[in-house]
Amino acid sequence: MKKILQITFLLLLPFYTYSQSFTVGGTVKNQQDEKIPFAAVSINKSLDSSLVKADVADEAGTFKIAGIAAGKYFLRISAVGNKPFQSPEFAVTESDVNFPAFKLLAETQQLNEVKVTAAKPLIEVKSDRLVFNIEGSINATGSNALELLQKSPGVQVDKDENILVKGKTGVRIYIDGRPSPMSGKDLASTLKSMNSADIEAIEIITNPSAKYDAAGDLGIINIRLKKNVKLGTNGNLSLGAMFGITPKYNASLNLNHRDKKFNVFGSYGFNQGAWHNTTYDDQILNGVAYNKIWQGIWRDTTHSAKIGADYFINSKTTLGFSVDGRISNHNGGGKSETFISKRQDLQADSLMLFSQTSNPEKNKNLNVNLNYHYADTTGHELNVDADFGRFVSRGISYQPNKYFFSLDNREPLERNYVSKTPVDITIRSFKADYEQRLNKGKLGYGFKLSDVKSDNTFDFFNVISNVEVIDTNRSNRFKYTERVYAAYVNYNVPLGKKWDLQAGVRAEHTKSLGDLTSFKHNDLDKVDTTYLNFFPSGALSFKASKNHNWNLNYSRRINRPSYQNLNPFEYRVDELVYSKGNPFLKPEYANSFKLTHVYKAKLTTSLGYRRTRFPVVGLRIPYDSSRTYFITQNLDHSQGFNLDVSITTAITKWWDVYFNISGYHNIWKAALDNGLIINNSTTAFNMNGQSTFKLKNDWTLELTGWYNSPYRRIDYNWAMGMMDAGVQKKFWKSNATLKLSFSDIFHTARGGYESEYAGIKTNLRFRFEGQMLKVNFNYRFGSKEINAARSRRAGSEDELNRIKGG
Repeated sequence: MKKILQITFLLLLPFYTYSQSFTVGGTVKNQQDEKIPFAAVSINKSLDSSLVKADVADEAGTFKIAGIAAGKYFLRISAVGNKPFQSPEFAVTESDVNFPAFKLLAETQQLNEVKVTAAKPLIEVKSDRLVFNIEGSINATGSNALELLQKSPGVQVDKDENILVKGKTGVRIYIDGRPSPMSGKDLASTLKSMNSADIEAIEIITNPSAKYDAAGDLGIINIRLKKNVKLGTNGNLSLGAMFGITPKYNASLNLNHRDKKFNVFGSYGFNQGAWHNTTYDDQILNGVAYNKIWQGIWRDTTHSAKIGADYFINSKTTLGFSVDGRISNHNGGGKSETFISKRQDLQADSLMLFSQTSNPEKNKNLNVNLNYHYADTTGHELNVDADFGRFVSRGISYQPNKYFFSLDNREPLERNYVSKTPVDITIRSFKADYEQRLNKGKLGYGFKLSDVKSDNTFDFFNVISNVEVIDTNRSNRFKYTERVYAAYVNYNVPLGKKWDLQAGVRAEHTKSLGDLTSFKHNDLDKVDTTYLNFFPSGALSFKASKNHNWNLNYSRRINRPSYQNLNPFEYRVDELVYSKGNPFLKPEYANSFKLTHVYKAKLTTSLGYRRTRFPVVGLRIPYDSSRTYFITQNLDHSQGFNLDVSITTAITKWWDVYFNISGYHNIWKAALDNGLIINNSTTAFNMNGQSTFKLKNDWTLELTGWYNSPYRRIDYNWAMGMMDAGVQKKFWKSNATLKLSFSDIFHTARGGYESEYAGIKTNLRFRFEGQMLKVNFNYRFGSKEINAARSRRAGSEDELNRIKGG
């Protein structure tokens, strides 16, 4: 409790105070009175010309820079093909500053470089999303993507490495605008192989518009990778190491060359290490106690690469392509001892089960994107994407088991198994999005076609006298095909000077076929499903004053079952645990409402409500008198309320703080076929925060932490929390950065859960490798002249992240 209070006290520090700030805005045009998109704008102090904040204008040439304190400043503006511009001095006093259009002169020679070195804030609150800037955190150094999600506002990672938002699963994970081709354990493996050195930001979009795929009843989390946006040739080198129980290493190199006609880019990343964990699993089934100690280790070696190019045909049209791939070698396994005991005739009967598993797995992932983009100065914009994705996994699981009997002289009993699980998934998609001005607003519409083929084989072998003999009762092949045809329309219009309205609807027609082939007859060998759904969404924004902004939004979304969860065959997880799919799983449907208030772009408060029909949960059910199995089922419905508060501000010139607390109340109800009645509710919260202290001579000190209170779904989950500390030094004209941090200061990286239902009582505790010393060196080289890189989202979205590990 003392350690938790220490974490809570440090996280609550930012709540004590915040300062007043204003917004500076304007428009950038050329001498022909045409708006210049993506101009680089910086605000500098008049006293010493030091940089206060930098930003990039949008496609209409408009910029708005928030968080500016009272004082005297001047602007610097640069854009490709134009001479650099510096404004006269201006004062920020008691209101926002809005300039008339700035007109830049054409540049006949190469631009002088404009240096913008200000760091992004840790958290940015935008109209449709919350952005967690990884580069704004020293203590994010050396972390993997799964650990970064745990530190993100309102996000949790549970004991099974499922990603939760507001205490509930259902969020979709995107990587650079396209979802990862995985879910479940495979998704966790991929996220753990991604290093923070390659990540720019994490975007949390809880109520996406109709333009986005409707999948993900809790919205979207997009992990945005680093991109280079400078003219000329430049790059970034990052080297890192972590020292815990065993050392871990990572490295990445990003290169970019950009001129007026071409942008060519490439990157390479490497990650290697072993992560340790310990689990204590105590279970009582039919009067028999199973006490298991598991010493696990996860080894990973990952190589990732990306290449691509953009060709700027003219000022309106761009053609582009990108190819990215990842090769990962994983080996998760460990040693376990299970003490099994029961009482018969007042005498204990017991035995010990020893198991040492090894699960080597090699994953290959390739994604190809072709893109066409057109945009003119009258508001017409067309974006077309064609995508091809291929995911290949080759996994083997070795499960040697040995029983020792304590009450008689019986010889030890051995049962050894091997399973081979190749997975092949191919994803094709094509989408087009078009936007145009209509009256005073912007009308958007488009369509998308996607095709997914998933081929999952499960071959199970009994090892007899060192010979693998296939078990025909437990081997199968499951093929799954899914086609989704989607179209949407969306309209965004201002209603006067203070109101804005966005409304849209998306239609999705889904046709899927699951085909099970096995030696053993199964009545559910084919499951054919077709359904059509409409997904409305809308948002109403109100600028009450210069300090107060309100936003009310609504969306209806779907969460389709993962491919593997639909496979009705039985899998042996280990000697005592099985897993079974459910071909009759229904998609989840969620209706969400959220009211948000933003005060001075610093204090954000939101109140939300969500009701979900057919929520999906995993249950542990008795298999026979001594074994259990996991199965996924739909509940009747769930509903939840949540209240979020976040603050980001500078308390002094040398102390910046961020703090977020998210509280929620969830209710789950169902009457299942096996007679199990579920009527659970929970009230819980999670919080995270950061304090950054800017010291002299380019030194920076940082404290970060997160805490999740106890919460209940089907199980009762214990509290978890961590605190990290780090220091950073910039040198070589701020081109090089050295970061040193220590994670899990109070050694609190542990958790667990309790449950009792369906005749099974479980008490599980776990500890993961949290305490580590992390070192990272980062060096930026080459040109620093800013030019905004165009942003595009690939077409393969929802269908890429529903592959579930076995």
